[in-house]
Amino acid sequence: MLATAVLFGLASCGDEFFDQTPSDGVPSGTAIKNSEDLGTARTGMYAALKGTSNFSDYYGQQMFLYGEMHGEDLQYNSKYGSNRASFYYKMEYTSASNFNAYGIWQSPYIVIQTANHIIEAADGGKLTDANDADAKALIGQYRAEALVLRAMATFDLTRVYGKTYTEDNGASLGVPLVTKTLAATEKPGRSTVAECYTQVIKDLNEAINSGKLATSPEVGYMGLYAAKALLSRVYLTKGDWADALSTAEDVINNSGNTLWAADEYVNAWKKDDKNHSKEMLFELAITNSNDWNDRNGIAYLYAENRPSVPGYGDVCATKKFVELLAEDPHDVRADVFLAPSADKKHVFNGAKVYLNKMPAANGDVRYSNVPILRLSEVYLNAAEAAFKSGNTTKAAQYLNDIIKNRTSDTAQQVTAANITLQRILLERRKELVGEGQRFFDAMRNNETITRYTNDADRGWHDILTTEVRSYNRDFFKSLAAIPSRETDANPNLKKQQNPGYSN
Repeated sequence: MLATAVLFGLASCGDEFFDQTPSDGVPSGTAIKNSEDLGTARTGMYAALKGTSNFSDYYGQQMFLYGEMHGEDLQYNSKYGSNRASFYYKMEYTSASNFNAYGIWQSPYIVIQTANHIIEAADGGKLTDANDADAKALIGQYRAEALVLRAMATFDLTRVYGKTYTEDNGASLGVPLVTKTLAATEKPGRSTVAECYTQVIKDLNEAINSGKLATSPEVGYMGLYAAKALLSRVYLTKGDWADALSTAEDVINNSGNTLWAADEYVNAWKKDDKNHSKEMLFELAITNSNDWNDRNGIAYLYAENRPSVPGYGDVCATKKFVELLAEDPHDVRADVFLAPSADKKHVFNGAKVYLNKMPAANGDVRYSNVPILRLSEVYLNAAEAAFKSGNTTKAAQYLNDIIKNRTSDTAQQVTAANITLQRILLERRKELVGEGQRFFDAMRNNETITRYTNDADRGWHDILTTEVRSYNRDFFKSLAAIPSRETDANPNLKKQQNPGYSN
């Protein structure tokens, strides 16, 4: 799949998501001849971020499930769900073949391969309108966006399949690093985590320093400050506190975006709300039934199956997380969860358990945009990086900026004297719940994820095997298995499978 991703990124592929034209690329065998062709490939690159219609194997679904179902704040709703969110929650997998349907692999490499086509075409000097002023500007912009999305996909793959950077300074294996278009005969092996991060940071800085990224991009497309927000996430994950802080502060001070106020927070998640764009730096734009992931999309899995606005209700808050939010009755983040409209099995007893960060648009959650980068995360990045750099004054400042806009209880605010890493990470959990970050935050900070320890504190968790009730990054299942369809096709990958899995 990796070696032939070009066939998915720039060609027809049966009844897959990319069949649509012209939104998904240039027909196979046809060169990218001009800026219009480049724009077509660009649209296909963004479409690949959602993933295929059959598997929704990237930000359409799986990236969120991977980051949340492994954690302790959201869970698979075993009493009412459709079984679509159970795979990463139950963690019953032992074989690489289990990941053929659920592995986050195919679509990220489609993004990378399509980005490589765009970059090579822009650099090749053969585009027929390269000297036209307007076309030249577009070519530069599309190339810069391709660098960012290539970096994003490489970073995500590295986080899923490789150890977190700070565990061994990136010495262990990451993923195959692909920076040029691949022929179908090529079978690359895995690069180290450090090599992957080096390339990710290089791509992001090249795009940012090019001056070609839009400062006020169209919704659904990568802009300058979204790229910088992503870079701050990368630096934070790498353990580069100084660069994580300075990059986050650049976004905070210069992007023009502002945090949602407490009285704006709940409604601002609606994409047509007047305040929505204040915080949203990058989101997947869903405009019609041709660019959604239908009922496999993450919004549909988060939404309860209500008569007026249906969903699958596969994901719900854990009892412990509901109780955590309730500790501060003035925290508006509790109100972004909805109580069940029906609970015939008397599971939740009126608790607000269904996350509503992708609320219905036009009466259907499938039309909701999918949030990926928000200003709140950047503030939290700054707070954590400042704290780990020893600057508790700045850490308290940025954390309080979040707290002040989420609760009216001033006693919740921190000072330079009493701020702790645990408090920063707690605010990350409360602020970013459902946005696919919790598992990665826990792994990079060497936290233990505890769902429950005994029947007395199980809440409404499904019965889980002992090994996945509480675990840390030493557990072999904290890394995904490379899907067996990839290792079967590439002997270099077969030799480099993550430990603990049978091929």
